[in-house]
Amino acid sequence: MEDMSIITESELDHQPFKDRKPDRKPSGDDPVSDWLLNAYYSLSRDNNKLLRIGLIVSPIALLLAFNIFVSNSTANFIAFFALVTSMVFIGISMWMLCWILDKDTGSRAMLDVSDPIKEGSEGFFIT
Repeated sequence: MEDMSIITESELDHQPFKDRKPDRKPSGDDPVSDWLLNAYYSLSRDNNKLLRIGLIVSPIALLLAFNIFVSNSTANFIAFFALVTSMVFIGISMWMLCWILDKDTGSRAMLDVSDPIKEGSEGFFIT
């Protein structure tokens, strides 16, 4: 008997990259977002689990190595901790940007509503 279960959007987000096509392929319009999406897609593959674990553990290891080998001073450690923390949050914000860019743009009706809002917000920031 065939499985007729419905896949929700949250379940789709947890499916491996190889089982689904990306909604937004790098288009060549914006080289920075294309580079970010290529990096996001390459990290999403199953064969990069070790690299993802390394990215999670590396800030802690870096702080420990700094404390042991470079400086034992509390002031230096706090400054280095602030640097590492800011770099981690820049990485998290880049991951969130790629996650948003990977989402579907929506139906035609949604695009018709969003285009005037986008134009108005761009006009507001120009002035």
